[in-house]
Amino acid sequence: MMIGEWINENYDTIKGWLHNIIKDENQSVQDDLFHDILLAFMEHPRAEEIIENGEARWFLVRMTINQSRSSTSKHFKIYKKYNYEFIDNITEVEEEEYDIKEDIEIETLLNCLDEMYKGNNRERYYAMIILLYITLQNFSEVSRRLNIPRSTISINYKEGIQILKDKFLNQRNNNIEKDNKTIKILNTQILKDYGKS
Repeated sequence: MMIGEWINENYDTIKGWLHNIIKDENQSVQDDLFHDILLAFMEHPRAEEIIENGEARWFLVRMTINQSRSSTSKHFKIYKKYNYEFIDNITEVEEEEYDIKEDIEIETLLNCLDEMYKGNNRERYYAMIILLYITLQNFSEVSRRLNIPRSTISINYKEGIQILKDKFLNQRNNNIEKDNKTIKILNTQILKDYGKS
């Protein structure tokens, strides 16, 4: 009897033999392992002899146990090795205490910008230039939209940033009541780029 014919005739029976060994794997891995075992058995030089001697069940079960439990098997290297390494990496990560200082500074900065917006007309203008530049990321685009020369926008932006810095340094240690108007308007990218020319 040819190996392929024997496997076709006994496919469900073989699957039953191996089910208890591979039942802890997820379904797609079970199917892959089962078919890898069948393929390895078909390629084995003594497969026909093993079938004729009635030792196929024992041989397939032993192959499956070796593949599913050995850390040097092809199955382990493909399906389990990286999962174990990933789990080990997760458990090795040390927890760091969250530093709230940066959040407090961001909140203070946003409140200063909001204070500028609520201030006199000149401060409101600076606040709007800062917000527009942060949103558009380009002095030329701000210039086009406001119909104001680019050099004027650039100068006003720098002056506005200086006022914002001064307010920030003055208010840093004070408790400022939150006002979310600016937070809604503002893209947090201001914190990365603020003060750059």
